[in-house]
Amino acid sequence: MGFGARVAMVFALLGGAAALSAATLSAADAVAARKANFKEIGGAFKAINDELKAGAPDVAKLRPPARTIVQRSHRIKDHFPAGSGPDSGLKTKARPEIWSNQVEFGKYRQAMVISAGAFDKAVRSGDLAAITKARDALGTSCQGCHNQFREK
Repeated sequence: MGFGARVAMVFALLGGAAALSAATLSAADAVAARKANFKEIGGAFKAINDELKAGAPDVAKLRPPARTIVQRSHRIKDHFPAGSGPDSGLKTKARPEIWSNQVEFGKYRQAMVISAGAFDKAVRSGDLAAITKARDALGTSCQGCHNQFREK
């Protein structure tokens, strides 16, 4: 087996181990992980909004929080394992419909991934009008999911 194939095998094994460890998180760990993930997304979104409200927004300052949102949007799928909802007895704002309607929740989750990517692309373009429009679309995708799947 060549070096490249061995490296690929190691990464495949590591990826499988990471997936297995995510799948075996306790309900408390899953809730803590998703709260931390969403807190980072919220903080990044606040930084973006604060910068865009500035008299002359610095697009370079938007790049790190945009990347944070992109990266963390992909993690959402791993933070809602069975048994980590309200029925777990843990404090969570996640509504039971997340687990009873996985297809619909998946659509909202995917909409966020797509809108986060579009926002990141707009930031990289430097076009302030496109950035604002993409930020609004990202906010709409977040709000839509919150309205459907998060307790008030």
